[in-house]
Amino acid sequence: MGLREEKKAEQRRAILDAAVALFRRRGYGRTRVQDIIARLRISEATFFNYFPAKDALLDAFAEEQLDETAVNLAMLLNQKDLPVPDRIRGLMRLWALGLSADRKFSEIMTARSQLLSAPQGILREKVLRNYQLFERLFAEGQRRGEIRRDAQPRQLAEMLEGIFTITAGNWLVGWWKDESEALEPRLMHAVEVFLDGCKPHKPAGPSRRKT
Repeated sequence: MGLREEKKAEQRRAILDAAVALFRRRGYGRTRVQDIIARLRISEATFFNYFPAKDALLDAFAEEQLDETAVNLAMLLNQKDLPVPDRIRGLMRLWALGLSADRKFSEIMTARSQLLSAPQGILREKVLRNYQLFERLFAEGQRRGEIRRDAQPRQLAEMLEGIFTITAGNWLVGWWKDESEALEPRLMHAVEVFLDGCKPHKPAGPSRRKT
């Protein structure tokens, strides 16, 4: 990367970091583009050179989250010494703790970004890439005899993603008004139920004759 590209990357990073800090402090709706450029002392034109609208900031952050997930999944695929179900547990726990540590901003991402609704363009491409990595992980579990083989890896990936999205999303927005449980134990219980259903079927033992 040349010096010019480095400076552009640094400016883009500074805009994104400033925006996220303001979103956390004021909320997304109360933060204007003018607030972001005032914090950085840059022109409006400079901001729009990097991001076409305020919503694009959330999409950019979502892309970073997807890239981080891809790195984590690639690492899990290389951890051959661990059973696949244990690798999945570790990733889900990591996600739950990450959301819990930054609940306010995570709620903004859930409500405002395309990530959980209808991702388009590069965001969609990265979501599909991560699905493919999850598919590879489940396929490995099937080859190792750790995951049932009568379900497609893609469908298993969809089911796990659905469990995470609904459980985490409901927790973030306070969907259940009487819910006081932390996200991590709640999500991990759901993951355990899912993984229990993913266990290979045991062959039926010989039937005993009645005497």
